[in-house]
Amino acid sequence: MGSMVRLGYRLKKIANRILTGKKAPDDYDWKYYTGIYREGLEDFGKENVLVLKEGDYRFEGGALERKGDVLPLNDNHRIVYETLLRLGPGTVFEVGCGCGDHLHNIKVLDPGIGVYGIDISEGQLDFLKQRHPDLSGSVKQYNITVPLRDKELPEADIVFSQAVIMHIRENHLAGLENMFRLARRQVVLMENWKRHEFMADIKALCDGKRLGWENVHFHYRDSPATGKPHLMIVSRSPLPQYPVLNTYGRLKEAVDAV
Repeated sequence: MGSMVRLGYRLKKIANRILTGKKAPDDYDWKYYTGIYREGLEDFGKENVLVLKEGDYRFEGGALERKGDVLPLNDNHRIVYETLLRLGPGTVFEVGCGCGDHLHNIKVLDPGIGVYGIDISEGQLDFLKQRHPDLSGSVKQYNITVPLRDKELPEADIVFSQAVIMHIRENHLAGLENMFRLARRQVVLMENWKRHEFMADIKALCDGKRLGWENVHFHYRDSPATGKPHLMIVSRSPLPQYPVLNTYGRLKEAVDAV
């Protein structure tokens, strides 16, 4: 990412801390995040396709195959999309939807899936509405860590996040709780597994009756790049098509291999 954008962000963050006497609770001050995000997309798009068109990829035999004359999907994005498509949801809900590329791409790959997303940043959602105006009615500005009021957000078959909860330093447990309360069937997570003890946290929330789920079943998928566990699937019922995640250390160890 560009050094000038990052420098500007850091100066704003320092100034805010001096003026308020408070340290930002998360990795980013979300008011200023969109500039970093946009420049990061430009760099990212030099090697990977970001926005799919019909015919670029096809889902066949449980895997996404490139068909069009486009750059490859990023491995992280591909494994998320494949996992969602394999699970066959009618609806998906993305926490931290950013500019909307994931929601758009899921609709391209399977137009029958209903999509919805939230993001804490007004700037991110403004960017989404410029980039994918057709998604404007399917997103909402919302902080996933605040208490969830009844019917405030729609439920979905699967709720997922990609590199979002790992950046929440405070109240990540509330964020996880809300994700599960919105999910009818599964929660799919792709995060930096060293940032939080995700598996233990989810088990504790379930044992404390905070998820609205009777049981949680942990599964994983390997990274196509490293062959090591990379993505977590938490389901209300067992998923025999996926290996069982018995120890969280397997995910932590895999972080170093990415």
